[in-house]
Amino acid sequence: MNSVREEILSACPPSYPASFRARVARAPHAVAYRVPQHQEPEVWKDLTWSQVADEVDQIAAGFIALGVQPEQRVAFAAMTRIEWVLADLGIACAAAATTTVYPNSQPDDELFILQDSESVIVVAENWKQLQKVVDQSELNAQVHHIVLFDDDRPIDRADAGGDRVVTWDALHALGRDYLAAHPTALDERLDLMEPETLATLVYTSGTTGRPKGVRIPHRAWTYQGEAMHHMWRGIIDDRDVVYLWLPLSHVYGRDLLAAQMAIGFIMPVDGRIDRIVEGMGETHPTIMVGVPRIYEKIRSAVITQSPANGIQGRIARWAFAVGRESRPYRLAGKHAPWPARLRYAVADRLVFSKLRDTLGGSIRFMISGSAKLSTQVQTWFYSAGLLVLEGYGLT
Repeated sequence: MNSVREEILSACPPSYPASFRARVARAPHAVAYRVPQHQEPEVWKDLTWSQVADEVDQIAAGFIALGVQPEQRVAFAAMTRIEWVLADLGIACAAAATTTVYPNSQPDDELFILQDSESVIVVAENWKQLQKVVDQSELNAQVHHIVLFDDDRPIDRADAGGDRVVTWDALHALGRDYLAAHPTALDERLDLMEPETLATLVYTSGTTGRPKGVRIPHRAWTYQGEAMHHMWRGIIDDRDVVYLWLPLSHVYGRDLLAAQMAIGFIMPVDGRIDRIVEGMGETHPTIMVGVPRIYEKIRSAVITQSPANGIQGRIARWAFAVGRESRPYRLAGKHAPWPARLRYAVADRLVFSKLRDTLGGSIRFMISGSAKLSTQVQTWFYSAGLLVLEGYGLT
């Protein structure tokens, strides 16, 4: 075990930005992310690692231009989206540290996290999240800038942070100007980071009292990525497509980003929970990672879309009965008797293949974690030939 650990440690880049830069150097023209364009019908845009690197450099330099210092905290109050991923990488490349506020946090909890983390910049998703910050007069001296993803409401600058508010486009412009004047700035920041430099400050949800901040150094993310690369060799590679909807306020979602840096798989990014089924159908993921309630929602959405009565309803019920019949044989790695195999082939043609197509048609397996998955939900998917692996245990 120690030899494996040493092997993984020896493969770890010295920092998360170093891991990112190594991935860009290995495959600059490979697709890194797929991004929804919020159109009807939905269209997804591919971003290559080279394109991501260009944008991240601008963002990192923009944060430096705003005055962020090494290991100072930049807080997020936003749902999962590509801008979250890019800004997080930019913060890391500026040698600062990301901290997180749950977008649905109450003002008192948000105030506590921002004060406790000593965050100097807040990245807000929209006017609503921005207003939650500027309404807290206690933060006026501490939070010197608020970066706004969506300028979705005309802002009275006097009422909404004044000159502290920087739009997403303005941050990029600041970064371009800063890089033109200081072309070595990001390399200098990269040289400041060591494995134990603070990368992330993640707060607990606060369900058992005041939220508690957990300090995560760069080594934790790089080790996590390399460990997953080591464990999953031959199982997941850079040809896989892993759908990211998980909240990036949690470490579960951030783990996937760390793994992506080490492995290089493609990642569609969309945190809109009400569009997960549609998004999977549009992006054809090979792997889905989620929490139990998402698999419950997917099952419920599929059942709701299926007719309850009539011949189609009867066929669906018969197909899942056939699926239940086949489970013991498949779990044991054995062939079912040929009449059962024939029934399953018919059920698959009529029902299960359509379910898989709804989820993109390419799923190899799905992973559930963070809480116990219902046996009923897990076996329902398995009946249809969709494997949900559970990575959860009580501690």
